[in-house]
Amino acid sequence: MKFYNYRILVLLIVSFVLSACITMPGHRHVTEEEGFYLRVETPSLEIRKQIRFNAELNGLKYLPETAWIKLIVTDSKGKHDLMIKNSDGLIIYDYTLNGQKTSFDESGREWFDSVIPKVAKILGLVGGNI
Repeated sequence: MKFYNYRILVLLIVSFVLSACITMPGHRHVTEEEGFYLRVETPSLEIRKQIRFNAELNGLKYLPETAWIKLIVTDSKGKHDLMIKNSDGLIIYDYTLNGQKTSFDESGREWFDSVIPKVAKILGLVGGNI
């Protein structure tokens, strides 16, 4: 009976170690600083490179359907939480300010436009590409 329990213990340890070594496929970029969190997730680096900002770097021009961007920034107005996804070819902005779901209106867009240069710099934006 002891040998049987030992085999189960060894199997559990090996399973745990292997599960820690396996990561889900895809490309993730996470940056976390005081008051600033950015996560970009795509199935591959090639798809991440398809993400586009406009030429003025004040808006998102293209986001593949398989990609998403999560941005959380705390500033003098409070905590901005923005999730950006593509749904049927439309870029969807799910925006929360200080814990309250808010429409992504002119004020939200002005805030987003102000942080795009930092996002672009972090991700190595060159020629309108992330």
